[in-house]
Amino acid sequence: MNRKETLRALLNPQAGARSPEPSPAAAETPDASGVPAQEAVEQPRRTGSGAVRSMGLTLQKLSAEAENARALRAQLAQGASVVELDPELIEPSFVSDRFSRDEDELFMALVESIRTHGQQVPVLLRPCPGKPGRYQVAYGHRRIQAARRLGQKVRALIRELSDVELVIAQGKENSERKDLSFIERAVFARHLEERGFDRATIIAALAVDKAEVARFLSVAHSVPAELVLAIGPAPKAGRPRWLALARLLSAAPSNEKIVDQYLDDPALKQMDTDGRFMKLLTLLSSRNRLGRTTPSVWRDSAGRPIVRVEPGARKTTLTIDEKLAPAFGAFITSKLDDLYRAFGEQRGCGESE
Repeated sequence: MNRKETLRALLNPQAGARSPEPSPAAAETPDASGVPAQEAVEQPRRTGSGAVRSMGLTLQKLSAEAENARALRAQLAQGASVVELDPELIEPSFVSDRFSRDEDELFMALVESIRTHGQQVPVLLRPCPGKPGRYQVAYGHRRIQAARRLGQKVRALIRELSDVELVIAQGKENSERKDLSFIERAVFARHLEERGFDRATIIAALAVDKAEVARFLSVAHSVPAELVLAIGPAPKAGRPRWLALARLLSAAPSNEKIVDQYLDDPALKQMDTDGRFMKLLTLLSSRNRLGRTTPSVWRDSAGRPIVRVEPGARKTTLTIDEKLAPAFGAFITSKLDDLYRAFGEQRGCGESE
């Protein structure tokens, strides 16, 4: 929102009231730093120097405070009451949604903000199933951890939520935050799948279409959990690079040796998470270029390619242009039994000799 729009919203709050009331998860909408605006330490933006920059920061703060007030009023209007609880009574969600980042800069900024200004936005909890007197978090893990570190109580909204409602609320907050990385969302999708949630619930929790869910699950299943934890969230990697890494990991068995050497490298501890990701991607990409095999192509008398064979470490792809050679694919298929039998006999002879 630019300064004119911010001023307009502040001077005419009724205009904002005509739009739909935000959900409880929307009350946690993050600012550009990825920390919920209510709890963020203001991050300087690229503005002009002097009075212009000062005015921009002041407007940003006023706008955030106004939005916080509107969001909290919406929560209270829905009949929710805010209580204060000992964080030791709160258990994590049964599905993890992010890797541990309790020592990163954003978390430390959150701790300092709550220390200075208090916890402005409540977390969402439900009564913990099967454990009277205890609660389970739907969202707000980091605020709870910050309160635990500060030795203070947690301000919370408590609602009866089914498992599906909990993961959708948890995922909705994630989709509105800017600091949750691609691989964290992919692992969250895999955890939901492993818990038996159907694809429709996973789509709703992640607030994406089914094609994106398929990408999340493809990466989460292709990259071993041990490797994901060693790399970390890698927020700068993004979807294309994680997909590329997943393809490289499944390209050849020899890549497993590279991964083992990578995991044993003591230099990893000195790198940040994005550096660890790029190191592995570079190692595997170099290995793939060195081991690449040129496909074989058979052409007709006019030089047109009819058959293309692309060998790989785990599979070989045979492509036939049926327009140039009608029924040739069916002919080859009919001969596969004889060819495989001949291959087996030849291989057996070779071994006996």
